[in-house]
Amino acid sequence: MNELEQLRDGIDKIDRELLPLFIERMRLCGQVGEYKKRTDMPVLDSEREKQLLENKLNLVEDKDKDMSEEVYEFFNSIMAISRTYQKKLISGEKCGACWELLENSVARKESPKVVCFGYEGSYSEEAAEKFFQNKCEKTYVSAFVDAFDILTNNGADYAVLPIENSSAGVIAEVMDLLAERKLYIVGEEYIPIRHCLMGVKGTKTSDIKKLYSHEQAFLQCPDFIKSLGDVECISHYSTALSAKSVAQMNDVSYAAIASERTAEIYGLEIIAKNINSVDCNTTRFVVISRMPEVSDDASKVSIVFNLDHESGALYRVLSGFAHGGLNLLKLESRPVREKPFEYKFFADYTGNLRDAEVRAITEEIAQVTRNLILLGNYTNSDGEHR
Repeated sequence: MNELEQLRDGIDKIDRELLPLFIERMRLCGQVGEYKKRTDMPVLDSEREKQLLENKLNLVEDKDKDMSEEVYEFFNSIMAISRTYQKKLISGEKCGACWELLENSVARKESPKVVCFGYEGSYSEEAAEKFFQNKCEKTYVSAFVDAFDILTNNGADYAVLPIENSSAGVIAEVMDLLAERKLYIVGEEYIPIRHCLMGVKGTKTSDIKKLYSHEQAFLQCPDFIKSLGDVECISHYSTALSAKSVAQMNDVSYAAIASERTAEIYGLEIIAKNINSVDCNTTRFVVISRMPEVSDDASKVSIVFNLDHESGALYRVLSGFAHGGLNLLKLESRPVREKPFEYKFFADYTGNLRDAEVRAITEEIAQVTRNLILLGNYTNSDGEHR
């Protein structure tokens, strides 16, 4: 047996000694969980955990102080595992945010009324037609908040809105509105964005003085816009409405950035194609409804939450995902309106809340955060974006 094998043999021996102690600890944690369930106590007691961790660090002898960080991580991980186990035992009862979402879940409406951001020919319309397989009645709005208002007031069954772009990032207003309104994400679509420069017949790049489009399109095409020289960029409600406006003005000094499909609809001439600065430019669109829709093949969960201003707050959230074995797909922070330097966090992760393990981990995350809202549990658009 060489030196490495001897060292590994020593580790295996210690692991054999640790295992029965760990199992016994988990049994006791389970009993604590049952007690908390009977007495309606929360699983997480952050003050007790903080004190326990300090106590463990105080037990480290001076000669081992260089491993204090590892000791902290070890016991912090054990506590995270214990919380998840307790939540798993408790989640057998139909209570908590997960069960509320599941019990309010409804079936997808056939031939629905759908409100899209933009105008005829917009990328939002393309996403809606793809998601509902062209079996929907569409209306259009020029502002994100209008779509939320129409949906809230029963003016439509669903809204289809862009929420993030692969090169320009998140669309902050949509994320903020999702956090503020009690509406649910019930689906998503990823649409490749291939912007074109267009104008009325005969327009040349040297003629253009004013360029219309949505601000996101400007963010996605900075290199091409720079190549046009001294051109004024004017933000409009949407790319499609920009194209319509340019068609109505019928002036070669005006141009728009929009899709090839939009140019066909409004009779514009394409001056340049594929003008994105990034070739693989893709926008994620979400389908929003008043009621959740959680199918058996739902594979993605979206949540929003706040955190206390204390050491380890975000770590507890991340460790919950790690120890639960869920894939955290996205974590985005946004400022809380009217509360300077406070933030809310948006997270997407894999899982179906009909699965007890996923419910337990989600409820565990709810325990270590504040104001957690389940935005939806829906089917991931396709495997490429998982």
